[in-house]
Amino acid sequence: MNISGLLGTLVPVFFVIALAYLAGKRNTFDAGQVAGLTKLATSYALPASLFVGMTTIRRDLLLQQGRLFLALILAHVGLFVVAWIVLRKINSLSGTRSIIYSLILATSGTPIFGLAILEPILGATSAGAVGLVALAIFLTIPVAVIFLEIDAAAKNRQAGTDCSKPSPVVVGLKGGLKSPLLWGPVLGITVVLARVHLPPVVVSSFELIGSATSGVAVFTVGLVLAAYPVRFLLGVFAGSLARVAVQSAMLGVLLHSLAVESPLSREALVLCSFPVGPTVALFADRYHSARAETAAMLLLSTLGLAFTVPAMLWLTR
Repeated sequence: MNISGLLGTLVPVFFVIALAYLAGKRNTFDAGQVAGLTKLATSYALPASLFVGMTTIRRDLLLQQGRLFLALILAHVGLFVVAWIVLRKINSLSGTRSIIYSLILATSGTPIFGLAILEPILGATSAGAVGLVALAIFLTIPVAVIFLEIDAAAKNRQAGTDCSKPSPVVVGLKGGLKSPLLWGPVLGITVVLARVHLPPVVVSSFELIGSATSGVAVFTVGLVLAAYPVRFLLGVFAGSLARVAVQSAMLGVLLHSLAVESPLSREALVLCSFPVGPTVALFADRYHSARAETAAMLLLSTLGLAFTVPAMLWLTR
């Protein structure tokens, strides 16, 4: 295993987190500025990144990996829905928290860490697996956005006095359907399937704003860590362990059940054990739920990369 490649990926992440943590402790950013950074990432940078990420996935790769892609969709979108149905019945995790925790289970930091970690270890073939897993993640995020918007609409209705407003489901669906986070990946996959060749200047334009996603997301995590007392409680350890274990185990069962024979299966299993994605922390901050816990799990699971990646490579050898 290429330890230098792993360290080369993790050190910048922790540097940005530490930098933001110090800035937060010095009150360099107030609550309004943090909210502005979150809105920049979720309304502009992340949708552009999702769109460009989708357009870089080869059409033939999508069409040739049907069974593997089906398994990945079930392991991402399916896991998110099942986790939400289960977690929402727990009183301490009801409402928005159940959606955030389900997103933690069903998505990973693959779009950010994937190629940087796997390519030095497994070679250029890992790019295909990273693309497919990223696609499954990109399709899960819009579903989560709709759920979050419905929940936010329900809370606003409970807080208001005007009962003549539309139902939370209608308001939430409208909000979700208007969200750039939904249309970014949808338009990206449409471009790929329709064989539309985007001019380089268009791709570069979206990449420029999209490149801010990772930096802003990780920086926001540091600000959240500074704003809230992060305690590594049993729930944080349990959530971090579930993130790196549950989805890989589910995907392993699906690969066996669907009789998937693909050279990308091993890489997909490793990628599903990756840590919490920084973008989940953005959602936690935007919807004011489980911010400290999400930041703590992101930090803990990212530190765990040094153990989970070698372990998964050994288990899938």
